[in-house]
Formats: sequence, structure tokens, C-alpha cells
Amino acid sequence: MQAGHNRRRNVRSLGIFLAAVVVTVAAGGARGAEPSAVSVDFPQSLSPDLPYDVDVDALHKLDRDSQVPEAQRLFDIFAWQAFIALNWPAKSDGTPDRDKTIANTESPRVWAGWRTNDSIYLPDGGKPAPWDPAKRLAERETVLWRYSKMLDESDSPTNELHDSMQAFTGPLVDQNGVFVRYQSFVNKPEFDYIVTNELYNQEGQIAFVADKGQEIEFPANATGYDPKHGSMGVKLAWKQLGPDDIPGRFFTQEAIVVSTSFDKDGKPVATRSKQLMGLVGMHVTALTQSAPNWIWATFEHVDNVIADDLEFGTTLAGERKRVRPNFNNPDQPAKLVNVLPPKNALPDANGQYTEWDEKKTTNPVQLTQLVPVPPATEALNRAVQKLLKEAGAVFQYYRLIGTQWPVQPGFPAFGGGAGSAPESIHYKVPGRVVPVYLVNTTMESYFQTGEQDAGPLEEDDRLPFGFWADKPTEQVTPDRTRVFGTESCVGCHFSAGAAIAFKRDENGKLVRDANGLLEAIYGKNGSFGQTGNAHYVWQLQLKARSKQAAIKP
Repeated sequence: MQAGHNRRRNVRSLGIFLAAVVVTVAAGGARGAEPSAVSVDFPQSLSPDLPYDVDVDALHKLDRDSQVPEAQRLFDIFAWQAFIALNWPAKSDGTPDRDKTIANTESPRVWAGWRTNDSIYLPDGGKPAPWDPAKRLAERETVLWRYSKMLDESDSPTNELHDSMQAFTGPLVDQNGVFVRYQSFVNKPEFDYIVTNELYNQEGQIAFVADKGQEIEFPANATGYDPKHGSMGVKLAWKQLGPDDIPGRFFTQEAIVVSTSFDKDGKPVATRSKQLMGLVGMHVTALTQSAPNWIWATFEHVDNVIADDLEFGTTLAGERKRVRPNFNNPDQPAKLVNVLPPKNALPDANGQYTEWDEKKTTNPVQLTQLVPVPPATEALNRAVQKLLKEAGAVFQYYRLIGTQWPVQPGFPAFGGGAGSAPESIHYKVPGRVVPVYLVNTTMESYFQTGEQDAGPLEEDDRLPFGFWADKPTEQVTPDRTRVFGTESCVGCHFSAGAAIAFKRDENGKLVRDANGLLEAIYGKNGSFGQTGNAHYVWQLQLKARSKQAAIKP
């Protein structure tokens, strides 16, 4: 652990302290830009090389207080370079195929050789199979399931995915009335750390964090003569293309989609169908020396919430039609936006529905984007999209929404509580992370609330349902200061915890949930010290299972 602490000290001293210089801002030469010795223009060639970090030399020449926009551009460039490299065609061994261009539509992508959550966190808590990108890429049939608790995972192929639900909310329904599906992958450094320390099951997490008293610290990139990538992850959102969708505007993959509904007895009924899926969202995370809080970048399809209705394309049905938004109906401007569909299946003892039946949940969600993409980021988007268009790549139809990064690594987090806003929101996460809010409309659709109580935006403790004694109609929240808010990628992941113990009853007997699984107690990130944090990786808490078999109630 001493090496880890030294690394943190070095990163904190790294900062962005050096003298200010005036830097060119725009991707294509912004009007009024001052001349500078440091360029923040995007390179004029598309590269399959996955960057290790931002341009650290250029970053060090910027003043951390007065030149945040220039530093932001460096992180946005990193985001685009990573997006291009990860979406480069891959060879059978998972490395980028340099004999092909990013315009190739036949080959699997580099990220496809990485490991999915369900191949790491097994239902029995067992050790995952060794890293083998060739095997992953050879599994050309992708199966998109609804969610894991509905189906027997023991009968599922290793590449099946169990996500059609957004984090902590529910399904997103597109304009065709169909659920969006999700995939998550991690790279080899992150996979190796999980396996080496047995963080893939709850017992291993408890042994590492509680019994040994160690802090989870995923590896960052290494510099010098033998540079190495740090931990990285991607999350993808896929829309099922319908007859009126224009496939030429999407990066696509074929998949077996498993839709789930319920019979009259409440048992799940799975329907399998082969579908063409179009990429509509992509998160990229990277742990680097410049960003000990990780770099958080998110991309979306350009047509997600608005579309250029002067453009036309050929639909899946072969007709020439006008481009329409994927998740917004411009003909219904008065429809409420960003509203989670109501649950409609499996009523509990009180008659309250507990799940969504996919066959009944078909009312399209009207999405909008509350926080606009900054003009400087849009300028960079146009520059990169131009290069992608010239290369004939479908990725010209994607744009960077934003990139979060720490302006001052080591700057303390501010605790939440009554009257603590806005500082507890601005500095919820260590490092003075900017921008404060960043969401992908296809992955955090329902966190775009706007005016709200400050409490849930502060420490993100997943507040329980309850009421104030003095105002019984209001839900519990520690800080009722009214603020504008959406969500933050890093702010949400800051709350991720590892298992630190198994829950016991008053007699010391292990407690099991309704499915017969042991109930784990989880830590969270250390605003106030070492409390079993998961170093921003939610999968340790949400996916890892116990090695002990479930006991059916």
C-alpha cells in the first residue's frame, strides 16, 4: 500500500500549477483566439492508438484557476481519441487492425475483446475465466437480456448481458416503443486487479477491505520508457432499429434480444428475436496519473433528442425518409420530458407494482437534454466529425457531450447535510471536478430533474423513502435547499462501495434476502475517511455475489 500512497502524493503535487500561457481554444481556429506555444487542436489524422493519458506536458503549462477551459479541451481531445481507438476494427487477438480504417463495418471493435460484467461477476461467486480477447471476439453472437433476476443465469451463455435498466431507475423506451439495452466492458488492467484481489465475490471484498484493512485502488496508467494503460471501462447503449430508422446513421451490431413479460401467475416469459441494434450512447472511463478520480467521458448519437429535419436517409424498410430524433417526438412539444415509465407488473402484498412488463411498457419516453453541450466542446465535435466524414465512417454521427476531470487532485470533498449546498454539490467529489454535472440522456435519463432538493445531489447516499415529521407530504432529504441539478458521472460513482461484512440478525444469524442470498453490508467512498469505498467502481457492489449458495425461502 505504501506505493499507492506515494502515487497519490505524487499525483496531488502534480496538479496543474505551472505558469499561465495563452492557448488556442478552438478546434478549427476560434475567432479571437490568442496565439500560443501550446496547441489544443485535434490532430489531423484518425489513430487506432489508445491514449495513455491527456497531453500532460501541455496540461502542466496551464494555470489551474484561470485556464480551466484550455485544460478542458485537452481532456475532450483525450475523450475523442479514446472513442476512436476503442471503436477501431480489431484483429482476432483484440488489438487494433492497422490494415483497416475506422470506416470498416465488418470487423468487431477493440472494446468487444474486453470483459463484460457477467463474465467477471459470476452467479456462484466463482473465479472468472482467464483474460482471452480472442475467445471473446470469436463469440460473434451477442444476446441482450432484460435483467438478471428475471431469468436463470446458470443457463445463460457467458456473453449474455443482463441490462435493460438504467442505474437505480428503470427502462428507457424509444420512439418505437422498445426498450434500450446496455453493455459494460472493462480492460485488462482493471480485470487483472479484480481477479488478483478476489474482488469478484463478496467474501473476497470483505477479506480485502475489512479483514486485511486494505483500500481498493485500481491501477492508473504508467509513464516512461514502458508506458502502460491504466484501468478503463466502457458502457454502451443500444437502440433496436425499426422499419423507419435509418441504419446508415448508426454503428450497428446484430444481437439476439430477449424481451421479458409476465404470465397470469407472475412468472417471466422470455421472447427471443434477432434484431439489428444501433449504438446511441457510450461512456468511456479511464484512470490516469492526471486524474486519480478517473476521467469520465460520454458520447451520444447526434439524433438522440434533436435532429436536422432537412436531412433524409434510407430506412431499414428501404424508404427515403426525413431524419427524426431517436427519443423525442417534435410533434408533441407539450409532452412531459424525462419521465420514468410507471411499473406495471408483479404487484406486492399492498397492490403496488414492483416491475416493468416489456409488452405493456411501450409509451415512448420524451427525452430532452437539460444541460447543453458547451460551445467549445461542440466546436471540437465538428472538427472530429469532419475527419470522420472524410474517412467515410459512421461515427461522424456521434458527438461528445462532455468530459469530467479533476482541476486540483487532492482538493477535499465537502460533506453534505442541511444547509450545505451549493458547496456540497460543487465539491461533492475530491479534486474540484469539472464540469459539476454530466449525464448521458440514454443512460441517466431520469436524473435530469432540474429544480430539486439539494440532498440527493450531495453525498448520493440513495436516500430511503420517508417523510418529514413537520411536513408529512415531503420525502426525507437531509438538505432541502432548492437547487438546479441533474447528475454527475463521477459524483454517482463516488458513492460506490465494496462489501465489508454480511448482515446478521439480533441473534447473530446471517440474514438472507427474499431470493435466499446473503445480505451484504457495503461501504462508500471516503469523504470522512476509509469506509470501504470501491474506488468509483459500482460493479463491485451491484454485481458481485457470495460464494455461498442461495437458500430458497
